[in-house]
Amino acid sequence: MKINWRNFCDKTDDFLKLSFKKYSLFLLRLTPHQNIAQTVLSYTVLGTLILCLPFMTTARVSIIDNLFTAAAAVSTSGLSTVNFADSYTLLGKLVVLLLIQIGGVGYMTFSSFIFISFSQRHHLRLHQQEALSTEVSLPKTLKMTDFLWSAVVFTTIAESIGAVILYNYFRANDFGTWTALWYSVFHSVSAFCTAGFSLWNNSLENFADSGTINTVISCLALAGSIGFIVIADVSNFIRRKTKEISLTTKIIVLATMALLCLGTLTLFITTPSLTLTEAFFQSVAAMTTCGFSTVNVSLLSSASLLVLVLLMCIGGAPAGTAGGIKITAFCTVVAIMRARLQLRSRVSLLGRRLPLPRLYAATSTFLLYTLFLFISIFMLTWTEHLPFLSLVMESAAALSTGGLSTGISSELSLLGKLIIIGTMIVGRIGVLTFGTAVLASEEDSDKEKKPVSTEDVAV
Repeated sequence: MKINWRNFCDKTDDFLKLSFKKYSLFLLRLTPHQNIAQTVLSYTVLGTLILCLPFMTTARVSIIDNLFTAAAAVSTSGLSTVNFADSYTLLGKLVVLLLIQIGGVGYMTFSSFIFISFSQRHHLRLHQQEALSTEVSLPKTLKMTDFLWSAVVFTTIAESIGAVILYNYFRANDFGTWTALWYSVFHSVSAFCTAGFSLWNNSLENFADSGTINTVISCLALAGSIGFIVIADVSNFIRRKTKEISLTTKIIVLATMALLCLGTLTLFITTPSLTLTEAFFQSVAAMTTCGFSTVNVSLLSSASLLVLVLLMCIGGAPAGTAGGIKITAFCTVVAIMRARLQLRSRVSLLGRRLPLPRLYAATSTFLLYTLFLFISIFMLTWTEHLPFLSLVMESAAALSTGGLSTGISSELSLLGKLIIIGTMIVGRIGVLTFGTAVLASEEDSDKEKKPVSTEDVAV
């Protein structure tokens, strides 16, 4: 039977166009928060299906392990239930690298661009535009177009510079040309997107004494985690488009420096075997949620592991590649607590009063994050028979997309793996975005317009 290829191509083209049209209509019916949630889920499922192809792995990898790898790549957590360096072929690793790039930067900027386009063409309702602004967390002094442009340009420049420096280092250490190129590109993207995936079985432990590797990976992770808000804000200030640096940028820079110093000092004291360089690198890896390690994390003291959990949970800056509560939300919650202890009704940071919607967002994020973390730890302690602190570390690494683990990922049961997969996806979507995507509806906004009586409650 002879196949009419022209007719086949025409039908395929019509099918793709119809599918894209229906998908576009489906997206228009979603809120911005639901749109972001389904985007993360779609990339995870698509990545899993591709990794399940036989030529993507060097050995038999189960569907659940491929799903775990895809979720870890899209969420940029870096956790793995299999030996990533040995289990996937070059093509499989390329797919994971693409998922890392999309998860770390791509889906965020793409989604923002789509939402902006829709709001201009279809005049989305005001509350949807406000929800988008809350999701991207831009200060009023920064335009969305400046943010998107800075994100694309800065990502390209940072990853390119990192790859060039790493390439020169690997070539100077007897790596072949193509091997050096592949290793430099992969680790540059993985570091900037704070993914933590490595082409070595023991992460970066072989380079604990390398000043180049420690410096480049740390700088890339910090560059990605401080967020594109800082980059766009500083760029506008240098070009004199704005008269001063925004409060958001000041909080991010100062708090990041303070927490890194605190983390480094604490790790150095609580685990005497660590050098100052190793303590600093692990603090950077935890706070930026990049997940790389130059030491065996399982050998750290319990006090050091708790410090890493805290840093991972705080995380990086909003609109960046890092996960966690976000450093601005953490500082806002601290400011609220300080204001209440001082019996003041006004909440301020660095001499500036914070608006009420941001206070609501920060406290909601903090409480939701704590709730999801508790649920994840509770479920793991119920299904797994592993050390409690290791399970706490695993849950925190998944929800914060931090990736630092004591090495128990491969020992998890099927239920344990599914729990961590769900935790990673929620962490990448964002606890506040996930909660809003699940609970928000048109009826809720209509209820707010109805008058209700006010009554006091004891707190």
